[in-house]
Amino acid sequence: MNILILTNGEYGDYTFCQKQKHYDYILCADNGMKHAKKLGICPDEILGDFDSCNENDLEFFKRQNVKITKAPCEKDETDTELALDTAISLGAVQIDLWGGIGSRMDHSLANIHLMYKALQKGVEVTLYSDRHIIRLLDKELELVGGKGDLVSLIPFTPVVKGVKTTSLAYGLEDGEFHIGKPYGVSNYMLEETAKVKIEEGVLIVIQARD
Repeated sequence: MNILILTNGEYGDYTFCQKQKHYDYILCADNGMKHAKKLGICPDEILGDFDSCNENDLEFFKRQNVKITKAPCEKDETDTELALDTAISLGAVQIDLWGGIGSRMDHSLANIHLMYKALQKGVEVTLYSDRHIIRLLDKELELVGGKGDLVSLIPFTPVVKGVKTTSLAYGLEDGEFHIGKPYGVSNYMLEETAKVKIEEGVLIVIQARD
């Protein structure tokens, strides 16, 4: 089951949203509804504490008979985590999370940690923003992009072992990463596809656009 979550991060000119694929269910985390409205997307559900949303947007989607799930303002989860938990409970195998990276560093880091929560449950999450595609890797990953696209490999766990890359400019064969030594920053793709494989640990894989 493929599920889309729209959050209230940075979308830029919405270019990255134009490659929208089929989703079995679409969720908005709180003011992610603002972006859904601009994109002409009618979600299946909007959930959150609604402390940051525009009431007119909320009423707009209520009139479309969208499911509204209200959470208390004082809670232990972010609205994005509530959306992620809902997606997982619905049987998600793949979750695309739009706008999960932005000017709020705390939310950006929190969303990367939510990817790990999903990974532990066997669910793959991809974060998309106007300048980034971010994934967590515990086995093998194929990257699709263009020649020269920036790719950074950063350890999420204290140690990542057995790193092998294909079609990246600075190749690795049985490489090893340690937290505190980010030597995998600003690599780049030599072809339109590249591969990264690891044997142990979890790696943050970031495709970035300058």
